[in-house]
Amino acid sequence: MFFAEEFRDLIESAYRYLVGASSVHELNGRVNTCVKFAKATGVSPHFSQLLGEWHEMIDRHWNEWGHCQNPLTEQEFRVWLSKQLMSMNRDPGCHPGPNSP
Repeated sequence: MFFAEEFRDLIESAYRYLVGASSVHELNGRVNTCVKFAKATGVSPHFSQLLGEWHEMIDRHWNEWGHCQNPLTEQEFRVWLSKQLMSMNRDPGCHPGPNSP
């Protein structure tokens, strides 16, 4: 039970966010869906860590209830998100496949 479609939706939302066609709310929903699927399907620890980092950074930027002591500004979040997407494009092993590290 692999959730490639949900992860692809998260990445597409991230690209759309960078061009102003998506919101942090959408990213939050997408990453939460991926985290749930990851727990249910038993993905690699590396991929679970990646999703955890995304979840944390999206939450720090959104900071919906003012709960983060160190929230990210829009600029900080955009820089982080851009770097994440660039590293995924360069690293062919960065995917949740059954043989991923």
